[in-house]
Amino acid sequence: MTWRPRPSHVVIGGGLGVILVGGLLVLAPMFDAARWQSSPEATRAERNADAPTPIWLAPTAVPTLAAAVPILATVTQATTQPAQPPPEIVAAPTAEPVLSRPVGLAANIVPQPTPTPQASDLQLASSAFVFDDSPEPGAHAHLDLTVHNPTDTAAGPLSVALPASWLRGYRLESASPGLVSGTQSGADLQLGFNGPAAGADLEVSISFVTTDEVIDSPALTVYDAETRLVGRAHPPTQAPPARPGPIYSIDIPRLKLHAGVVPVEWEPPLFVVGQVRTSAWVTRGNSVLVGHVRGAPGYNVFINLDQLQPGDEIVANSRGQAYNFVVSRTEVLPEDDTSPTEASSAAQLTLMTCAGDWNPITRDYPDRLWVVAEQKAHDDDAGGQTTDAANASTPNG
Repeated sequence: MTWRPRPSHVVIGGGLGVILVGGLLVLAPMFDAARWQSSPEATRAERNADAPTPIWLAPTAVPTLAAAVPILATVTQATTQPAQPPPEIVAAPTAEPVLSRPVGLAANIVPQPTPTPQASDLQLASSAFVFDDSPEPGAHAHLDLTVHNPTDTAAGPLSVALPASWLRGYRLESASPGLVSGTQSGADLQLGFNGPAAGADLEVSISFVTTDEVIDSPALTVYDAETRLVGRAHPPTQAPPARPGPIYSIDIPRLKLHAGVVPVEWEPPLFVVGQVRTSAWVTRGNSVLVGHVRGAPGYNVFINLDQLQPGDEIVANSRGQAYNFVVSRTEVLPEDDTSPTEASSAAQLTLMTCAGDWNPITRDYPDRLWVVAEQKAHDDDAGGQTTDAANASTPNG
């Protein structure tokens, strides 16, 4: 006897299939989100989106610290004997930075007890984080702080803790006075110095070189010899005026959109905006930005891009400087028409996402929406360079 499915079996099987497909549609964004959150691109996007606006300074020459002790990037086990000479801190050579992969700090991880945040007699009197030249990869910066000892007893060694996550993008160069210890414990790098004499101040200067597109200052914590809390600070960034560079983030007031921007070859990234690597730095030609329109919330960063109209404002942020643009035109073109990405001698933003009806067979849209914005005439456009815009097949939205 040949078995034949009953209508009820077909209905049940179809229902189970719908449930299975629905479950996959729900779970897939969750897996993508988890994978994204642990990626270097997510770290970069968050850091770019939160990049501060520095206090702009007049350009100055890089200071020479006569008493500075060179630091290479790896730290060693701490010593509690201040009378001993400062230890040498040796590391493998640092490779040239890759903008899509934040540079990590190579360090010996030494388990340390979590400091008890009790008050110390010492006082963190001041702190400052200053770029010596325009913020960009290879720029010099220094962290200065003053610790005051109001007591009549000389202080023992103290520790300056810097977040290891912040150091991805900075390379330690020198310290004045010289270090007596250096350890990485958990999420912090702790640098040890001999404490101030009785009734005196200790002035510390730690120099860095940027290895990536970063401008943010560190949230630092200072502990005394008994791991009591001396003070915490997050000084503002101070820097000479920045030259135009890659776009860190964009703001579109009409869409209430603020999004980090990361470098991409061509395909839009998940959750944030991508700048095509071969497109121009901001104000140096045609800067091409791409983003998704479909998918779960978060994927579709450009879901409302079609609402933009000529005259709407777009702000591109680069190296702490905001550059204002105004939408000049929008157009929908076939997906293989990449003419809006062509190089331009004028300062221009070109935003792109998918358009038309989703084709489940090709898993693509047939068209692309292009939004072109021109720079406002009053924006300062000093320094920088131009690169050609992309000329490749159009990415999926």
